Amino acid sequence: MLKVYICPICGSYRFVTSYNYTCYKCHCAMTLTDVEYKKYIDLDSDERQAITNKYKTAT
Repeated sequence: MLKVYICPICGSYRFVTSYNYTCYKCHCAMTLTDVEYKKYIDLDSDERQAITNKYKTAT
């Protein structure tokens, strides 16, 4: 099952099948979200941005 990870620094996201991924841009550990891949891809851009903001800790 694909999981959605978001970078807490830059807000980049990745869809992966395993755990503990690093951001390609910031090279920091990414955070596993509580949103399933299937739901995430059906969201519009505003909904995706809201999820990114929830997991992003720095601006």
